[in-house]
Amino acid sequence: MAQVDPCYQVPPPAFFFEKALPLLHEAVSEQVCREMQWAKGSCVHLTVSTAAPDAVVDYVAITAHWGAILPGSRQVASESPRKQAVLLVRGLAQDSSLEERQQALQEQVRLWLSRSTLRPGFLVSGSCASLEQAVRMEGYTHIPCFAHCLDSLVRNFLCHHQSIQTILGTVRAICSHFQGSSGARQLLSQLQQQCGLPAHQPFWELSDHWVSAYRLMEWLVEHRRPLQEYEEKYQLGKAGTALSATFWSLMNSLVMLLQPFHMVVQEASTAWATLSQVLPQLRYLHIILEQIHEHFKEQGGSEVSAAIRLAKGLALQVSTDCQLNELFHRKEFVLATLLDPRFKGKIEAILPMGADIDHWKQVLVYKVKEIMVSDCSLPPSPSPHSPKTMCMGATMSSRMVKGLGAEGKDGTEPGWCRGSSRSLLLGQRERSLLEQLESAGLLASERSGASLSTKSHLASIIVKKYLRDNETIGAQEDPLVYWEKRQEVWPVLATLATVYLSCPPTGAFCESVYTSLDSPAILEHSTPLPVETVERLLFLKTNLENFPNYTIPSLLFLSGDLAEGEQTSTADLQQTP
Repeated sequence: MAQVDPCYQVPPPAFFFEKALPLLHEAVSEQVCREMQWAKGSCVHLTVSTAAPDAVVDYVAITAHWGAILPGSRQVASESPRKQAVLLVRGLAQDSSLEERQQALQEQVRLWLSRSTLRPGFLVSGSCASLEQAVRMEGYTHIPCFAHCLDSLVRNFLCHHQSIQTILGTVRAICSHFQGSSGARQLLSQLQQQCGLPAHQPFWELSDHWVSAYRLMEWLVEHRRPLQEYEEKYQLGKAGTALSATFWSLMNSLVMLLQPFHMVVQEASTAWATLSQVLPQLRYLHIILEQIHEHFKEQGGSEVSAAIRLAKGLALQVSTDCQLNELFHRKEFVLATLLDPRFKGKIEAILPMGADIDHWKQVLVYKVKEIMVSDCSLPPSPSPHSPKTMCMGATMSSRMVKGLGAEGKDGTEPGWCRGSSRSLLLGQRERSLLEQLESAGLLASERSGASLSTKSHLASIIVKKYLRDNETIGAQEDPLVYWEKRQEVWPVLATLATVYLSCPPTGAFCESVYTSLDSPAILEHSTPLPVETVERLLFLKTNLENFPNYTIPSLLFLSGDLAEGEQTSTADLQQTP
């Protein structure tokens, strides 16, 4: 951070909010723009999320994600190739129309793209239909948030089983008992210490989200002994009548069933998570649920019959969920899995039985060829009235501009524009036959570059060499680091891999922007901060944390003394939990 002159007069809060904050916001925006210029393949992915902290304003955040494999002279050894930044935070009135929201967000996304030479990649979001539509109109391909898909599945599972609702009702009753009595919490703490357990009591952490219920049930199972002793000595009221052996057994089984889902959501929401993890993790859920079901069957006894039914029900729900099963057939996920050296050798085990692996390898070859063609633009025809080039080249160029997800109308790879082949060759009698063959894409020359068949052959060789390469990386290593080392060997494939593997599978980073909405830097003011000020504070906090080496211009930086009283500074904002 920039150093501040000790004699510098700390301006009043009004100056910070009205003058310095907008300038600081613009300075950081320019820094983000400069960082995004290093995006490999000039491709940037977006994540979108919303939050409604009050009944008046809905906040919308859009974040950018890209891979930056930099030239050796600029690359820092400890620097991650995975980059992310907040593009905008907007507070929209809850009574605003769908059209107004779409237009506002679409204009902002277009503004960011116009400030650079970037092209659209993937859009990751959960259930923000209006936001997805607004961003899709700018050429982005929608990717469902993996965590949101799993949350929806688990939520439906919990709601449709009466035995689970009974367990959750008892859990809520236990929480209410201890929340309402400090003496009860103190007595339980003494029993926890006698049992050699930590005195932590997470009774206030229960919310409507299934993860909070899972964590609390996990804690209850771990602290079963002190809770049972408390019930015997001091009674748990209505909750105590439900603490039977069946309750504890069923809750333990439910924790066992939810544990792999919790683990997968956590892993998919980390800063280094990538699209390539989705299909392996989804296949893992299928496998582990089968193993848990078999484990319950081996236990036997009347108490586990309900657990067996729950295990079968959850496994059936996972195997028949349309949204999750669709992911196995989407090229964004399959290609990302193939482009990850950790998973490429296990693709047969990851994809469903009977999947056409050769088809997906050919799709990968086609994607490599697509980049090769786009990098070799053909020269214009000497005649102003003659056609520009073959239709395939024009089709590929337009697809590269529109984004990674565009396809032919029939969903297949684009081929020759046969309907226009007649107009393509007419009016060229003044040119030699060889020149016409070259124009039609049937001849390779120094001027036109290699033919498409040659490029297909080269692309096929590149993909085969990569897939046969035995060198891999550790399970916890970033696959982008692998491609950082391979960019000189397979530059085109490295570009494609960096684009696919730099897209996160969830909107976790985007959702983290809202964690400061209830921070003192925003709430502790005599009057509520204007929405525009909150937008800028959220934007600055996340981006200044993401780019810690960025030095704020001294004229814009304000002293930490602003944290005193009702004043705020960027330093305070960075330290906000």
